[in-house]
Amino acid sequence: MSRKASNFQRVVMSWGYRGKEIFKPLNTGWIDDNTACVREWIANIFFYTKNGTTIMIDAGYNYERLAEKMSWLDISPSAIKHILITHQDTDHVGAVERDSDGLFKDAKLYISGIENKYMTGEKRRRVIFGMYKLPLVKSDNERKLLNDGDVFYIDDIKVEAILVPGHTWGHMVYLIDDAYLFTGDSIWFGADGGYSFINALAEDNELSKRSLVKLEKILRDRGISPKVITGHTGWSDDLDFVFAHKDQVCNSLKKQKPHDPNAPFDGYDEREDTQYRARHEKLAKAEPVTDKIRSAYKSSKNIYDEVLTQGNIWSKLYMKIFWDGTDDNDVAKRVLEYIPDDFNGNLLDVPVGTAVFTEKKWRSLSASKITCLDYSTDMLEQAKARLGDCGHISFVQGDVGKLPLSDADCDIVLSMNGFHAFPEKKKAFRETWRVLKPGGMFIACFYIKGKNRRTDWLVHRVLSKKGWFTPPFPTETQLLKILHRLYREVEYNTDGSIVYFRCVK
Repeated sequence: MSRKASNFQRVVMSWGYRGKEIFKPLNTGWIDDNTACVREWIANIFFYTKNGTTIMIDAGYNYERLAEKMSWLDISPSAIKHILITHQDTDHVGAVERDSDGLFKDAKLYISGIENKYMTGEKRRRVIFGMYKLPLVKSDNERKLLNDGDVFYIDDIKVEAILVPGHTWGHMVYLIDDAYLFTGDSIWFGADGGYSFINALAEDNELSKRSLVKLEKILRDRGISPKVITGHTGWSDDLDFVFAHKDQVCNSLKKQKPHDPNAPFDGYDEREDTQYRARHEKLAKAEPVTDKIRSAYKSSKNIYDEVLTQGNIWSKLYMKIFWDGTDDNDVAKRVLEYIPDDFNGNLLDVPVGTAVFTEKKWRSLSASKITCLDYSTDMLEQAKARLGDCGHISFVQGDVGKLPLSDADCDIVLSMNGFHAFPEKKKAFRETWRVLKPGGMFIACFYIKGKNRRTDWLVHRVLSKKGWFTPPFPTETQLLKILHRLYREVEYNTDGSIVYFRCVK
């Protein structure tokens, strides 16, 4: 290939993947004291250092800024004598191509014997669902060919090569010192965990998924939880997150769901990749969207108690400008009127938040059993402090997508202004329906996709970035369709950007 080919890919893929939240590269910097990262547009290459020896994992694009960005990390290209290659795609071998800058011309390449056949021309790499053959990669570097399970040492750095075919026929991942797993393009991190990498670029998607099952088993059987470092979507040391969707493939043909508020609109836009950040900021691990929500709602009592209840002139002005003058206090009162004053059954409040809207009502229902659930431990602590020691009220930290309750356990499920924060709203609807008894009521109010441009801008550009709101939001029509499909009786009202309703199962 050539630099021209790399630049062509940059233009075409920037256009094709813009806004889909597929590529989420780390910026240049350090994951920890041993592992550094350089960003090349949407791709990452890595450097592992131990006792004065530095090895490189993948060789990125044929990228003209590589030496510059390595200098931000104080790593000299001349110090690199060993490069582990996960596979031979354009964005993983460019710096060792024959027409590159030759920064690593004396480095030895470690590559799967099967993968090497792409570089010799015995096999041709196919992408775009097998319809397009990539040009032949030509490199003059010395190569050491590897087999599945090979273990070797580079000075005192232990490396184990594990074959994970699917994305390419000879794709390798590398387990280093049993503490770091560099996975190239075998795993893609979505907002809710790991998937098999992009469907359009794989030789065999079903084989890719089987390879992830094998890889997870190896790690769990050994009882190790290394930092799993991907080529395009960051790193994580949580194996449950890493392999959460190992039986599914990232679909490159559509925008990803659930929405990831931290995903760049255009992964090829490198303006946030700076020398200052590389030197001063550690690279954070990938986390589920729900963890972003927990963080976003940390210590936010003042926001709930002042803004949502319009406790001062500024919050009233805020609601007037951005939320069509909607008064959450009034909506809350109307919603709570759906609950009888003599109610004596089981009630789930999800998410409870700070209980700012429900405090008086819950205190008065002393004959009932009320479970207050929230994903944010901070919000839950604030609710506990507000409600005090009430024997009929319990507090549970949990996820609405997987409620810790039995089927048909509740007479009423109430969701007060919470659905906008749920990353997987369809799961939330199914779970609230599941835990309701036949004849039970689902009572809720939350924001829907409004027609006010100011509101949409605030939600999508500001609040969703913080994790307070997680699009997509249903329109009024879509919401009614969901409710009528699940419930036999629906009483529905709108008030500005907020809907509120009572449904009977």
